[in-house]
Amino acid sequence: MSKSLKIALAIQVLIMLSVLIPPVITKATGTEVFLETERVDPRALFRGDYVILSYPIGRDVSKELAKKALESGDLVYVTVSLDKPAKFISASTEKPNLDRGQACLVARVDESMRRNEEVSLSFPQISQFFVPEGTGRDIESDLNTMAAKVATTKSCNAVLLNLDYL
Repeated sequence: MSKSLKIALAIQVLIMLSVLIPPVITKATGTEVFLETERVDPRALFRGDYVILSYPIGRDVSKELAKKALESGDLVYVTVSLDKPAKFISASTEKPNLDRGQACLVARVDESMRRNEEVSLSFPQISQFFVPEGTGRDIESDLNTMAAKVATTKSCNAVLLNLDYL
């Protein structure tokens, strides 16, 4: 095997690892947070059963901050408590300094805010949860009584671990 082929293979392996390792590290070292969920839609023709998750804490952000983030394209960092379910503490376009008993999540302002004045954030890292085939409808009916179990790091990266009943 030539030296250039070995280098090319090594680069490909490094790229794959750079995508796979951060979620594993977040799961292993992250702080667990339980977020209330809301009902949305559980099916996709080509991807199988999954639940699209929406979180009520996404509506607790001020309109001024949401408009600023929407216009500038900035991310919104939402700080929550570690209660079950987590309570909204604050939001900012800058990474927060977390106190004991707090965690943070990365969010984006929904484009729907351009059409109406209602503030709504989406949390792209934790917005979909794949479920066993045929269980999407059952889980959808229970979402209003469930919490998403999320691991989050101090840098606000999040991974959805599971759905639990409150």
